[in-house]
Formats: sequence, C-alpha cells, structure tokens
Amino acid sequence: MKKDKKVKKLITLGPSGTYSEIAAKKFIKQLNLQVKITYEPSIDYCFHGFKTADYLVLPIENSIDGYIQRTLDLLNISNAFIISELNLPITFSLVSNEASLEDIETVYVQFKTKNQCLDFFFHYKHLKFVITDSNSQSLALHLKNPKHTAAVIPSHLVKSFYQLTIHHIEDQLTNQTRFILIGKNQISPDLNIDYKALISLSPTIDKPGLLYHLLSYFTELNINLKSIISRPKMNTLNAYEFFLEVDVNGNTLDQLLKTIHQNKNLNMKLLGVYK
Repeated sequence: MKKDKKVKKLITLGPSGTYSEIAAKKFIKQLNLQVKITYEPSIDYCFHGFKTADYLVLPIENSIDGYIQRTLDLLNISNAFIISELNLPITFSLVSNEASLEDIETVYVQFKTKNQCLDFFFHYKHLKFVITDSNSQSLALHLKNPKHTAAVIPSHLVKSFYQLTIHHIEDQLTNQTRFILIGKNQISPDLNIDYKALISLSPTIDKPGLLYHLLSYFTELNINLKSIISRPKMNTLNAYEFFLEVDVNGNTLDQLLKTIHQNKNLNMKLLGVYK
C-alpha cells in the first residue's frame, strides 16, 4: 500500500478573510501549489510557523505607506527566500452600529491600515484609536463593543447589517499592496529572463563615500536600482543595513553579486529572485 503524500503547508496572516489570504489563494492558483493554508495572527508568528511549513505569504510593500519593515527585518534573519510576487488592489471601509460619525468615539484599526487612511481621519479630531494586529481583529472588537465604536475593515468583509458604512476611506483610490511568496529554496534564474532581486547589505565599517561607491556598481553594470531603504542594525546603535531591489536577469545578477563580494567592507545576503 502506498503511503499518502505529505500535504505541504502554507502560512499566512489570518484569520480567514484577510487580504493575505486572498494573495495566498492567488499564488496557489497561479503556481498550481498543492498546499493547506494555515493562519497566524502576526508577521512574527508567521515566520515562527514557517520553520515547520513549506511556504509563507506576507505583505512587503504598500503603495501609500511603503515597505512593511517587520517583513524585511525577519526575512533578513531567516533561512528563507522570496520566490514570487503579486499586487492586490486594497480598499477599506469604516463600519459602525452608530448612525453617524459624530456618535463614534473609538475606532478599532490595524496599524498599517490606519496609515493608509490618514487623510480621512484628519477631518475627525474627536476620534480615538485602538490599534489592532489585524483587520479581522478590528471587526471582532467592534462587534464585541458596539456602543460608540467603529472598525476599519477590508471592503470585501462589509456586511449589510451595519448602521453606518463609509466606503473607500483609503488616501488613494489606486491603493495597492505587494505580497510575496516565500520558500525554503532559492530559485536559479535563467540567463535571459528578467527578474527582480532583493539584496541586503550590511557595512562592516562606517566611512565617507561607502554608499556612493556601492551605488556606482549599478551604473557600471547598467542595472536598474528600483529602491533602496535603510534599516537600523538590531544589535548596534547608529549603524544601518540596506535593502536594495533591482531589475536583473541571470547574467547581470551574477555579475552584480561577484562585484559586491569583492568589497570586503560589505556583508551581503540575497533574499530572493522572483517575478
């Protein structure tokens, strides 16, 4: 008798109904993955659960609020690699069992969600905010404490029984979040196919011109540097490491990595090659 094949596991932010779950299901369909989705309540718990899983889906960047810093930090210290990406349109609604905004005192809202709706909230100075770990938690807290409260939730979670519903409260109607699929193994890029790559660089010294000389590599190799952000080193004050996303193919990536390796003042880690 044949033994049943072990079902692979994919971790993402939960509970069910999150944008992360929508992204996970799109990855599953696009890449024909045979996996079971498991939910975790935070990015930290997702990375912890990934130790015994096969895939991980997380947000990495929002078009309004920028990079998800915790995703970058934990990816950098994990034995994990980005293997694919996709963008999702993101829209939020405020829901309440009160009849008007003037009757609302407290709004439950996830921390990144709030940062994408600042223009809307600017006009309501009387509101107090309770920051939550997830949009689903925001809704649960509102339903548990409905008097004079509201929640900001993804518009696809809106039901018809709320007294007050205000759609599209995000700052930009073109709001999008980029999600990444993380795996245990790095993909090997084909020489003539275009990819993105994410690289972390940690300088071992601090001296004038270090970043200037680093950036010159991209000009010399004719590589498009899409973004660069700095993050503080967790173990040293006033010291930073850099995350760089670049457009490459297999050939130019190899040239770039070899060039950076020759710089003894930089520690480098390739965090993913993907498209």
